[in-house]
Amino acid sequence: MSEGTEPTTTPAAIGTARMDGVTADGLPRWAIGEFVRHRSIGQGRIIGYDPDQRYVILFPGGDVRHIAFTYEGLESIDGTTSGDPELLRIKAAVAEVLADHGWLDCELELGKRWVGGTVTISPGKADTASKEIPIETLFKKIIGVREKLRVLEQKINANKSLESTEKAELQGYITRAYGSLTTFNSLFADKTSHFKGQSTG
Repeated sequence: MSEGTEPTTTPAAIGTARMDGVTADGLPRWAIGEFVRHRSIGQGRIIGYDPDQRYVILFPGGDVRHIAFTYEGLESIDGTTSGDPELLRIKAAVAEVLADHGWLDCELELGKRWVGGTVTISPGKADTASKEIPIETLFKKIIGVREKLRVLEQKINANKSLESTEKAELQGYITRAYGSLTTFNSLFADKTSHFKGQSTG
């Protein structure tokens, strides 16, 4: 369970197998986005694969582990040890939609000290009631914005009709948007999930 390897979602050797639930030859059983249970760590979500044929799994508290495809101490949340190909495709599609709205990563990325907390909005007028929002609700919205920015960033970089200067200009707006979200970094359990704005160094 090593750290330090960047997760990848499209390694050539497993690009087709990951969605087909292939179990032969040590290929991954489960798709990215699948919730699994580790026999000693608990529930987590597969967020990628690394080049060494390991799942990259996000556990509560922002704990990221790299676990071999062949490790037998994993099972899907419904108790099975292998996936049905069609069911995996459906689950992956649903996971993608839910991730857009921040539902999947809230429990895993939110710092433990904030769980169950509230955000209080106090008005300036004394005769006006304040409003309380569950932190989980706010955090889901923040993650949803983050995922949409990531998709926008990918679309800009992949757009062949844009000149490099145009891409750089649009990327600058996204970077400044990330910078505006750094206020919420303290909510994340792990610093690697922090928003990063434009460097001033």
